[in-house]
Amino acid sequence: MQRAATSTIRRALVLALDFDQTLTTTDTLHLVASTARQKYPDRLGFQWFIDKYMDDYYTFKNKWEPIIARHAEEKTVTTALLDQYLEAQREVEKASLARISQHAILAGTSRREFADGGCSVQLQPDSAKVINHFLRIPECHICIVSVNWSEDFIRGALEANGVKVSNDLPIYCNNPEFDNKTGLSTSIIRPRLVAARDKTEVINKVKRETALQHRAEPIVVYIGDSLTDLPSLLLADAGFLVGQSGSVSKWCRLLGIEFDTSRPTEGDKVLYHLHDWSKAQHIIDQLVSKSKPKQ
Repeated sequence: MQRAATSTIRRALVLALDFDQTLTTTDTLHLVASTARQKYPDRLGFQWFIDKYMDDYYTFKNKWEPIIARHAEEKTVTTALLDQYLEAQREVEKASLARISQHAILAGTSRREFADGGCSVQLQPDSAKVINHFLRIPECHICIVSVNWSEDFIRGALEANGVKVSNDLPIYCNNPEFDNKTGLSTSIIRPRLVAARDKTEVINKVKRETALQHRAEPIVVYIGDSLTDLPSLLLADAGFLVGQSGSVSKWCRLLGIEFDTSRPTEGDKVLYHLHDWSKAQHIIDQLVSKSKPKQ
């Protein structure tokens, strides 16, 4: 009997990407700050803000380390504990943004200047090519989900590296407020996206919107590099971890989470280490493509 011919169809895809040290080769917050400081060199140097942040972070860490150690000894480490830990870190991040606003280090900068500041950013090899590949696919919905301080800076960095940036690539991040008359940034940054839970809420929002548009549950893929990304990696149908974060490795070990395995991690979820963006593209293409008999 003759077999029916097959055709390839694609399921809808939500591809959510972190920015700093996921798409970029280094952290870029100091570049966002220096964009404004070039015009106002007398402003407080960025190292002061780093030092204050680390003081808060180590206070937070010293409080939580005994709690985590006790749960590890009792073998009661859960994703709920991870969520509590990351949510408690929200206050550290909010305090950092409050200092940025209070000392007005981003004030007086235009959106174009922030975008130009992003032009010096270098992306991971082949990452721009992969983003452009999925931007060409109507069933794919890409978004950037980042704790960075400027949407314009991120767009500028993507454009400078050859990404075909348009309204089809929404960017969820923190952003300075801009004066309506002058068009320049004020001293205020509202804490819109500062903790892990904020990222998962964005991903769920985009997933719901994509499901309504395509009338079907989309596949969700998340790519990130830090502990703040781990809940999003676990939420996704497929998560890709960039780099070798010690804190991610520690929590994965405590939770019994394995990477680069064909065995599902949780339900049908699979986690990968991303060493090559082109190979990641191939894996994602396989996830969203399936065949059906031609009618």
